[in-house]
Amino acid sequence: MGPLVPVIIITATLTLKSDTAPVKVKVNKPRGTLYWGGAGLDGDYVKPQIAAFIKAGITHCFVGKANSASVELGKAGTLVDALRAGINIRYADDTGEWTLSGMDKPAEQFNLIGYSYGSLLAAQTANYYANNGNVIDHLVLIASPIDLDFLNSLKSNKNIKKVIVIDLKQYGDPIYAGISQFDLISIAKTLGEQMGRGNGEGHFYYAHVVADSPQRWESLAKRIYSEGVR
Repeated sequence: MGPLVPVIIITATLTLKSDTAPVKVKVNKPRGTLYWGGAGLDGDYVKPQIAAFIKAGITHCFVGKANSASVELGKAGTLVDALRAGINIRYADDTGEWTLSGMDKPAEQFNLIGYSYGSLLAAQTANYYANNGNVIDHLVLIASPIDLDFLNSLKSNKNIKKVIVIDLKQYGDPIYAGISQFDLISIAKTLGEQMGRGNGEGHFYYAHVVADSPQRWESLAKRIYSEGVR
């Protein structure tokens, strides 16, 4: 039996550009490490990845779970969910409220890690806390479709000590941090094909469960640990 994986439930309200309410993620005390997976937030890889983080030495690590709002967006499928919500929240939301609850463990750091769609939730949360005077030790963006201007603003924010960008180009991922919205839309077919094959290629290198996934998750955890994340 593997290590127990702690879970933190994130209350989220995700909206599109056409909606009037801002995108929100509700949360309390900023300590420990939070990890968001890709669109849907509940893939089979999420808990094993958290377990790998913990094994690597990233203690007090939690995973965000989808609520009804996220699930509603996800009904059309992971790809559509990522495109619809990702195109919206890939830009800085300086008017929304992005807060956490349950982050009250005696951890030495406050870290936010996100994969794909989850990287945008991590980025928005880091932006909100940093702009409200809180220090984020590490913001880790994996296979992120984040807008370049938003990324640069996060890197220059004095309250975010370190922004770690992990692109997956070497595995055939067409998405990269700073990608334009035009290019993000134009690669939809490629992403759909990669997702459909389900063999852990490209953008889904860490998201599909394949024979060597445990080694992939372990390698990612060790890399992030080597960057100083605890």
